Amino acid sequence: MQIVSRTTTRNDLIKMFKTQRDDLTAELQHLTVSIALTSDIWNACSKQDYLCVTGHYLDSECRIQKKILGFRPLDFAHTADNIFVVILSVLETYDITHRILSITLDNASANTKSIALFTERNIPQAGGYFFHQRCACHIINLVVQSGLKKVSNRIERIRDAISWIGSSNPRFQEFGRHCTLNGLRPRRFQTDMPVRWNSTYLMLKNCLEYDTTISGFYNMKLAESGCPPAQSLTLDDWYVGKIFVEFLQVFYNATVTLSGVYYPTSSQAIHQIVEMFDMLNTYREDDLFGDAVVAMETKFKKYWSEMLFLYALGVIVDPRIKLAGLEYLLEFTGNKLSIDYSEQITDIRNKLFEVFSIYERRFGGIHTEPSPETDTQPLPTSWSILKRRKKDKSASSSSSTTRSAASSGAELNRFLEA
Repeated sequence: MQIVSRTTTRNDLIKMFKTQRDDLTAELQHLTVSIALTSDIWNACSKQDYLCVTGHYLDSECRIQKKILGFRPLDFAHTADNIFVVILSVLETYDITHRILSITLDNASANTKSIALFTERNIPQAGGYFFHQRCACHIINLVVQSGLKKVSNRIERIRDAISWIGSSNPRFQEFGRHCTLNGLRPRRFQTDMPVRWNSTYLMLKNCLEYDTTISGFYNMKLAESGCPPAQSLTLDDWYVGKIFVEFLQVFYNATVTLSGVYYPTSSQAIHQIVEMFDMLNTYREDDLFGDAVVAMETKFKKYWSEMLFLYALGVIVDPRIKLAGLEYLLEFTGNKLSIDYSEQITDIRNKLFEVFSIYERRFGGIHTEPSPETDTQPLPTSWSILKRRKKDKSASSSSSTTRSAASSGAELNRFLEA
């Protein structure tokens, strides 16, 4: 094998990059659909900041595609103006500024302010109702973090034990032999990180099966070193850990579901919101999690007291739910959280017909056959709530209101009333 120089390798990589970029540009230019963007700032270990812009769209065979459009160094302050300039330069590279439907960002104030700059350039489509999307997984992180601050001290001894066992190789090897004697496979447990709440969930979930083994080894070593019994792991500590896992599991599952790339997630958002709220409602009066639930509900209402139109549309186009089902889910959630969604339901209905007319004018002559997909995920709590709707006679009143929502949109009316 002939070894090439670093200059040749560099030139070959640049050539490959330009070829793939040109191919992607041609592909995007031939799209008949809009493009959704996600963007975030990444901090490298070298202290260099980068801004990544990713495009999501449907190809000619109606399959979801995800492509990194730009990975640019950010050599200046993370202001709204600078973020806007970098993202806009990426869009202009591919000549797709007129195709952007939405941009999903986290809730940093600079990101929010940058949206106004895009709006001034008339970049949003479909009335701009979809344009600014806050990352749902980021909001879940904020919600859970606000609750963990209230109760994380309850698992401190488990955290200390896991950290102590894995802090040196000889100690872990001795623990491994202890596991073998107890009929368990030796394994190393990762401690959690303050900035990643799901690491707390995974730490507890992975070590619960080893609770007796960890306690026996850790307490034995504490006794040998003369530490007071108050530092030992107890059955109460593991009980709290088990309840922690049950409490956090719904938020972890929601994060995993909404982090999907190659399947639609907007239609899952309200289902996951209902699922998370149901868990909060279950633990509201709990002695262990009562304070955490209060903090989490406050954060929950801050971001989702006004339901995003994209999430609402995602369930409306589901023929099993439609507008009446959405109305029932929002009323159910609103009653429990003391939020009045009635005005939003009216606003969502009006926006629905307005956006449908926009799409009808633009795509009325285009017909595609979606690829068949099998959904094997278990149904969330929201479906049991929707089943109860059938027994609630008041839920049937929404069908009459859709007729007067718009004079046009006959096809949409037929769908909603079928």
